[in-house]
Amino acid sequence: MIRTSICLFLLCVFNLVFIHVSFSQEEGEKEAVLVNPLLFAADEPIRLTLIADFQSLIKEKDAVDPEYYPAVLNLIDSAGGDKSFEIKVRARGISRRNFDFCNFPPLLLNFKKKETRETVFEGQNKLKLVTFCKDMNSFEEYVLKEYLVYKIFNILTDTSLQARLVRINYINQEKDKLITERFGFLIEDIDHLADRLGGGEIELSLPHHDICERTCLDRFMIFQYMIGNTDWWIAKPIMHNVKLISINNGPPIPIPYDFDFCGFVDTNYASPDEKLPIKSVTQRYFRGFCRRSGTYEKTIQGFKGHREEIFRLINDFPWLSEVSKKVMAKYIDQFYDIINDPKQIIRRFYDACEIQHEHLHKL
Repeated sequence: MIRTSICLFLLCVFNLVFIHVSFSQEEGEKEAVLVNPLLFAADEPIRLTLIADFQSLIKEKDAVDPEYYPAVLNLIDSAGGDKSFEIKVRARGISRRNFDFCNFPPLLLNFKKKETRETVFEGQNKLKLVTFCKDMNSFEEYVLKEYLVYKIFNILTDTSLQARLVRINYINQEKDKLITERFGFLIEDIDHLADRLGGGEIELSLPHHDICERTCLDRFMIFQYMIGNTDWWIAKPIMHNVKLISINNGPPIPIPYDFDFCGFVDTNYASPDEKLPIKSVTQRYFRGFCRRSGTYEKTIQGFKGHREEIFRLINDFPWLSEVSKKVMAKYIDQFYDIINDPKQIIRRFYDACEIQHEHLHKL
């Protein structure tokens, strides 16, 4: 009787999911917009100047619902086709916006679509911009490292958010004065990701992770382990640092984002949740579900197949110091030492799987 009730409940959940996705896809078809694929197709940084009332905007970082401020975004085109956009901008995010360790928040850029025509931003509405946390070189390195996390996941799967590096001059509108020039990166909109994969976003809270498509979920969980990230959750009580999409009305696919609390980036302000049995974000901890013996090995083969490409990405990245690249490469190399050892796989994944830690579902 209990099993029957659970099955009926899950069936209702899937029906709700599919209804929502179908609706989203229909809406998308009505409002089809040509998106310029060049925005995320290249690796060379885009040069920008952002002019805004940053004094007022930064004060908004503690607000529950930050306000938009008018701004001007100048695209500096090396080919001579400079373009100026009148946009709106606001503070966004949670940890980097609300806590005291940052003095500059990540931003949300809101474009007027008609102004973006025939530019690299064509079809964009709202774009997340990952900025520096503090105006220091060490914090700029955190941004560059987090950008590489997105690029690593792009190597592993197409069901991943794309990112584009930008070099930005921040100018205070009131004083017409340069605040700083720093690297940042733009993140693909989740709706655009869903569109290019032929699906739609799911905005439904799941009762547990395992409703997700198994192959994508297992890759997602092992990837989080690879980069040393425990700052995520897919299901109730609240989704955290993950979006869900569905392709062809299939089961939900988890899409990770926001990696500044992972061991690969290793920011000086990151710490694991106190409920977890680790003391540092550089300690890997598997938050995945239990699987039958041999299941995770199939997923791990995909990681092994992309090893050289991942190391090439890190070692050839020109905007980080050689010291930082060596530290990152060593951290990833430790992951490959683990997945190349059958005993380590059993201990790190099967013996430590989530069913052994039911309290974590209540975070």
